[in-house]
Amino acid sequence: MIYKIGFCDMYRNFNKNDNFVTDICKKYDIEYEVTDEPDILFYSVFGNRHNLCKAAVKVFFSGEAIAPNFNECDYAISFDKIKFGDRYCRRPLWYPPKYRRLTSTLTDEQALNRKFCNFVYSNDKDGNAVELRKTFCKKLMEYKQVDCPGRVLHNIDTDIPPREGDWEAGKIDFLAGYKFTIAFENSSYIGYTTEKMTDPLSAQSVPIYWGNPEVEEDFNPAAYICCNGYEDNMDKIIEKIIELDKNDEAYLRMLRANPMQDNYDVDEYEHFERFIADIVTGVKGPIKKDPMNFTRRMSYESLSRKEKLKFLFLK
Repeated sequence: MIYKIGFCDMYRNFNKNDNFVTDICKKYDIEYEVTDEPDILFYSVFGNRHNLCKAAVKVFFSGEAIAPNFNECDYAISFDKIKFGDRYCRRPLWYPPKYRRLTSTLTDEQALNRKFCNFVYSNDKDGNAVELRKTFCKKLMEYKQVDCPGRVLHNIDTDIPPREGDWEAGKIDFLAGYKFTIAFENSSYIGYTTEKMTDPLSAQSVPIYWGNPEVEEDFNPAAYICCNGYEDNMDKIIEKIIELDKNDEAYLRMLRANPMQDNYDVDEYEHFERFIADIVTGVKGPIKKDPMNFTRRMSYESLSRKEKLKFLFLK
């Protein structure tokens, strides 16, 4: 059987014929067709075209700090650490590990004889951290030069490919030339840890991280410098960075630390693959959604008069 799948409202440069869904279909030998009239629609947060699609099953996917609306979608994939029966699967951006080299392979000499720190950002408008990270970078530059190849605080030119090219690999190669990387998310959101953390880890550059308040549930705090909670006292963080920069033994200890927590579920990506495969093949069918949540929460008889009228109107 050939399963009809579609995509809309996805992020820039998303390839509807080559992506995580099609990769999983190929891995599990699922025959599929990508079409504009799908039975299963995968959609994201970059538009509202999904509202016009009459697909039998709608699957929400967010690579941003936006929670799913289960009265709009049948199934959802996002950062949030929530449970919603078999309708939700968490998929952090750090897997699949396309570029990850999270075990340090540098010699001590290679690790220590690198440039000090970098700051790679082009966004200075979206998110509640854009000013915080600029302020932090400027303060850190009072100690040593921080190289900024992006549009924000630009002070050096590099040959990192444009985002339309092999941006991720090029960026990681660039980060590998630095002992530290400023790794502030665009915003703070529980469960929202992005490539801001994993790109420097992949490059074997110690992340100076701010963002997900629960980042330590997945990532070992011995492997990075956490700025959460120090928004009004960044001097403390800078003192720690200077200490590590001057103390080779302490720096190498952080660089060599296992970046993931010991209890991290190494089979998490396999669970995600199975979740997608079951949706595409119809093992997980459409869900009867109730915009007011009445039928799920309580019986009609227990509603107030106003709620009953609202319920009947919506039906």
